[in-house]
Amino acid sequence: MLATIARDGVSYAHFSNHKELSSIRPGPSTDRDTLVRVRDADNPEIPCDGSVKVIEKYFELGVRFRWNKPANVDGLRDGIITDSIRPTAPLTYIGLGSVVSPKLMMTHVSTIGLQMNTPIQHQWLDYTPGRTSRVAMGPYDVLTGFMSGCIIARWTDRGVMYAGHVGTVEDNPAVDRLVKRNFAFKMPAGTVGFDPFAAWRDDLPALARRFNPPMVPKVISLVTRGQFYSIAMLIGNFGGGQEYYCGGARLVPPIPHDTLKLRMLREG
Repeated sequence: MLATIARDGVSYAHFSNHKELSSIRPGPSTDRDTLVRVRDADNPEIPCDGSVKVIEKYFELGVRFRWNKPANVDGLRDGIITDSIRPTAPLTYIGLGSVVSPKLMMTHVSTIGLQMNTPIQHQWLDYTPGRTSRVAMGPYDVLTGFMSGCIIARWTDRGVMYAGHVGTVEDNPAVDRLVKRNFAFKMPAGTVGFDPFAAWRDDLPALARRFNPPMVPKVISLVTRGQFYSIAMLIGNFGGGQEYYCGGARLVPPIPHDTLKLRMLREG
């Protein structure tokens, strides 16, 4: 059943039965009501508040993408917070692979809004080793990666919402400590974050072995205005290194401000 409600000045559609909304997280869905923004009748891509729809539903196991992932930004490793500078590279749906989710075995990809060469609209956030990169969140959700233990955060400063990638460096403890402690002391009240790699760490080897030959698993992060997702991507010896095979997306609960700060100070 569908009813329209309002929250924080934004119109939403409330589904009392969450089966009416496609879920992308592998495994059993949780028993909870789901809020989805009501889309403008003249343009189903755009909700009533003018923002573009969230993209997590596209990251199902088996969905293939063409993507020239932006390179990391290497430079000074002084721990400061800096703006993301790399342009967003096109991320394009190019079909399904041989290993797909149960959902895509039963339904056509058009049910989640995909057709061949569909561009996945998003905004890119740099990984800058030794610094925290930030990007102001606009109409598109934010992707960043690859992940191997960095914290991804979301906060609001002077009315602007930001996504940030705390650029830790595992093989340089001094820099690792510097960037964590600097962000821990500077992040505004209300900042939340998560560890995307932790959501897949134990499952990546088995996921890679589902393919013959095994593929190289990577993790990227998706930040929306309300949620965090960890996405597994696999790279094979095809497509010139620009073809990615999605391993699935997992919704990850946020780490609240105080817990996040304490964690970074302890690890630093």
